[in-house]
Amino acid sequence: MDTINISAHAKINLALQITGRRDDGYHNLKTVMQSISLADTVTIKRNNSDFISVSCSDTSIPSGGGNIACKAAKAFFEAAGISHTGTEIEIDKHIPHQAGLGGGSADAAAVIYGLNILCSTNFAVERLCEIGVSIGADIPFCLVGGTALCEGIGEKITPMPLIPDCHIVIAKGSEGISTKDAYSRIDALGKLPEYDFDVSGFSTDIITVSKACSNIFERAANIPEIIKIKNIMLQNGALTSIMTGSGSAVFGIFTDKMLSVSCAQILSDNGFFSNISKPVNAGVKIV
Repeated sequence: MDTINISAHAKINLALQITGRRDDGYHNLKTVMQSISLADTVTIKRNNSDFISVSCSDTSIPSGGGNIACKAAKAFFEAAGISHTGTEIEIDKHIPHQAGLGGGSADAAAVIYGLNILCSTNFAVERLCEIGVSIGADIPFCLVGGTALCEGIGEKITPMPLIPDCHIVIAKGSEGISTKDAYSRIDALGKLPEYDFDVSGFSTDIITVSKACSNIFERAANIPEIIKIKNIMLQNGALTSIMTGSGSAVFGIFTDKMLSVSCAQILSDNGFFSNISKPVNAGVKIV
């Protein structure tokens, strides 16, 4: 086998808090992450060159060495001691960027996962996560997937039961938030707001799950589009509507499929990206 196609699933943060700032510039987190059906498709092809190339269907995203997928490939080959690095990576992009949906991390996870198969290295998932966290804090979760409590910078993963079946509407406006800017906004607040969430609330019925959702980054995301999206979701049947990750995408949880379809259409009619997803139990998989 010299070519493989991997589905790289987006993630949402059902709950997210910052528990402290670290000396290395990172922040410690406590978050419940959930993989969703919205996904990029990453095609990985080994060749006889000694170059790693990356192309993406979204031309606004860097290609070549500037793409995190390229960094992931380099990190994998270094960890595996493989000198023949010839690889073509093609990304069919469906996950919006600067959205808090982990699109770049999902692509990087797909590359690490796919190369482990193509190169017959047979690394355990724990080793793949070690490789991934060296280039991106969300990559370990994107490799593991499902529902999980993530702590530290995101690398300490405790699997949880998959949340109950539901319809998850994802929406994003034209304005994105880079991760760096999001954390700068949080830091500018001074002392971190004190609040916590009960992890047990995510292992019960979907109404309780919805009530447990929260995101500290909403306190620093002053984007009118986010407020408008949340209002549209809540006015059209969402049990809850919360920004995911560092933003700027918002998710709404629905139990009624028709309400989710109607809401997604209203969001689209208002000029927003919209997608209806489902919770899934894997971050990456062969397609």
